[in-house]
Amino acid sequence: AIACVMYSQQYVENIFKLVLLRTSRCHSKFLHFVVKGLGNVIKSPSHSPPLHQGKRTLSPDQSNPAEPLTDSPSVEMTRAAWVLRTLLLNEPEQILRERKTAGGRLVVPCCASGSEMVTWLAGLAPGVDRHQATTMWQALLEEGLIYHVTGEHPFKDKCVLYQFRQDRDASATLRPPAQDIAEAEEHLHEALSELSDRGPDAWLRMILRKPSNDRTPEDLETIYEELMHMKPLSHLSNSMKRELASVIMFEAHSKSGTVVFEQGEEGRSWYLVLCGAVDVVIHGKGVVATLHSGEDFGKLALINDVPRAASIIVREDNTHLLRVDKEDFNRILRDVEANTVRLKEHGKDVLILEKSSSNNSPHKYVVMACTASRMVEHLLDSRLDASTSTYDPALDDFLLTHVVFISPRALVQELRKHYSMDSPHHDRELSETYRRRVVFFMYRWVTTVRHPLSHEPSAVAFIEELVSDCEREGWEESALMHRISAQVSRHQEAAHNISKWKLP
Repeated sequence: AIACVMYSQQYVENIFKLVLLRTSRCHSKFLHFVVKGLGNVIKSPSHSPPLHQGKRTLSPDQSNPAEPLTDSPSVEMTRAAWVLRTLLLNEPEQILRERKTAGGRLVVPCCASGSEMVTWLAGLAPGVDRHQATTMWQALLEEGLIYHVTGEHPFKDKCVLYQFRQDRDASATLRPPAQDIAEAEEHLHEALSELSDRGPDAWLRMILRKPSNDRTPEDLETIYEELMHMKPLSHLSNSMKRELASVIMFEAHSKSGTVVFEQGEEGRSWYLVLCGAVDVVIHGKGVVATLHSGEDFGKLALINDVPRAASIIVREDNTHLLRVDKEDFNRILRDVEANTVRLKEHGKDVLILEKSSSNNSPHKYVVMACTASRMVEHLLDSRLDASTSTYDPALDDFLLTHVVFISPRALVQELRKHYSMDSPHHDRELSETYRRRVVFFMYRWVTTVRHPLSHEPSAVAFIEELVSDCEREGWEESALMHRISAQVSRHQEAAHNISKWKLP
């Protein structure tokens, strides 16, 4: 118990789960095995993967298929590792023993070559071939329960050396007691079943973590077969899926709460959820959707070259994503993207976009249906730029017809909400850009519908507020706001003079 205090809370919880699962046969030596293994990992930081904080904890730029994917191994895999190690130590041929690395520069205690471990496991499990056995060992390696002695390789069926984690500081190889051997034999079938189930996925993850130029034709075929079953790619041709297989990358996020990207950032990648879940978070609204395995996100910002409309936060520990970077997305997918893009909040469609048939428009998609508040947000995010005088028909259509689905007062309230909304992490430059878009929206609104806004007190008050803010901040839009303020004042004065001469 004293030893456990030194280690991570999550791992200690796993230890006690294991103890409860062991039944009455569980004894102190098994617990000592697990705790000692963790202790050796902590004592030997040279082989331990660093704990990353913030974005992309194991992004492809940092990913090494020889390193673990998790901070703490699972209960089931820890038990499987104990079973296999115990039985290996009982082998009369002494498979686990002291050896020298290639060139004899390093003496490693209690280790075995990958080819020996594969031969032994294939002989132990009926019906398991060498490739299957290799994937089963890789499942243990990605959880940090075995490792390549110099940390350079994932598991290979070759003459390279691997150790169990707890043998890292071992000075001698001791034969396990008879009670341990009997218990390991009793749980062997369960361990092999668990490893057999996890092996193929572990092998796929190992391949995806390789740099693109290191992937073999067999690797590409494995990735391609996985992509064939992913719903977001169902509309793509097989040749495009094969192209994706060579460039698609892997991200592992071991902790919930990790930020994949933030609202307002430039769109650099498109993502698919391989396993786990992520939350879609909009500033001022909170979580508006949760995406699970087989769903995708991040496409709209790439298609229309606009900032991210939401933040993506990892919801579950050990969430795995596939990622296609912008350059590859544009080369392979941009011109063949799905005809319809849907954005959901709380399980309901709030924005439906359809691919535009016009080649002249800078916008690849047009709005087919949406809620009023989402339409305002979409226009502010992707259809407004005060630096250009180009008029967008979509904005004009909205301004001329908005009274059908949102009143002028409600629209002013929406604009005020966006104008006063602080950006994520209080980014002053981002906040200012967004506020200036609201100013330009107001200018376009007044110049498009003209006189009717003069009769809406909330709109007049908001215009006066914007005029004052533009002057104080020194924004270029100040002249525009003075122009519409004067226009509103003239119309109000004319309306007052007309009413003054009306007959009672």
